[in-house]
Amino acid sequence: MKGEVLRRAILETAVTLFIQRGTAGTSIQDIAESLGLTRTAVYYYFRKKEDILQALSEEVTLSARRIGASVMARGDFDVVATLRDLVQQHAAVIMSHPQGFRVIERNERELSDEHVRAAQGARRAIFENFRAVIERGISSGRFRVVDADVAAFALIGMCNWTAWWFQPGGRMKAEEVSGAIADMAVHALMREDARVARTPDVWESFRLLREDLSYLERQLKVISKS
Repeated sequence: MKGEVLRRAILETAVTLFIQRGTAGTSIQDIAESLGLTRTAVYYYFRKKEDILQALSEEVTLSARRIGASVMARGDFDVVATLRDLVQQHAAVIMSHPQGFRVIERNERELSDEHVRAAQGARRAIFENFRAVIERGISSGRFRVVDADVAAFALIGMCNWTAWWFQPGGRMKAEEVSGAIADMAVHALMREDARVARTPDVWESFRLLREDLSYLERQLKVISKS
């Protein structure tokens, strides 16, 4: 094995051992022996376990940030399409590196302060992208009046949880799962569905009226700030 192929094999083997034994219970020697390599061969790519964790963080967390930023930078900004793409692509990143994501979630404290700050900044940027789209959807009347922070955390959590339950080679492919999650996210926030009366009675009318008042109050706050 040469070059990127060997580096990838080292990462994948390290992830498997980290999950089985924990990072504290795994040495560079263990990783080398599992691949039939010498420690020197592993050292060429990763001098210590922290370097492996850093590589995993860059693959998952920082990659998710870059993909989210590219979605937000599109010129034809439609809140529904943008939210769908944000959710679908974030879920796809997690499902493409499920074990790596799990390792980073459990072991980020073992990174250097600089890399911890980078990872935290990436997660914050991801959250801000989700929240910004939800806020714009609410302000434009496309999404229901909800707490944008809670909604953003909920959607990101729904994507991240795939790292624990998604099985490659299972009944559904990764792209089908990410698409289904994106559909659920959009339908959970769409205002049109909420405008349909659930029951033809006065209490349902009050519910719709309260929602309209909440929406109006939100719009007045936006106007007063401008």
